[in-house]
Amino acid sequence: MIKLAETIHERIRLTDGLYRLGGDEFVILLSETGLNDAMHICEQLRELIERSAQDIGHHMTVSIGVAELAKRESEDAWLHRADVALYQAKNGGRNLCRSA
Repeated sequence: MIKLAETIHERIRLTDGLYRLGGDEFVILLSETGLNDAMHICEQLRELIERSAQDIGHHMTVSIGVAELAKRESEDAWLHRADVALYQAKNGGRNLCRSA
């Protein structure tokens, strides 16, 4: 888990935030980033994590759910939409990025 967090932290910007939500789930807050750019960053992260694990002889993949905070949307509703997208990625075969 530490190597995963380090890999993510190396890719995100200083203005972004990485938070562990619990267990093996993380939240990355990408400041000033629209949904298309966030999807691009998440796809890069997904590939980077898979490659980094292979480089040290392991197999690791990630499923990623992405949601852009809408105007007047509560944080709970926003996180719920991201969580739904995450489960779409998991149920879609894993090692995928899906947006809400």
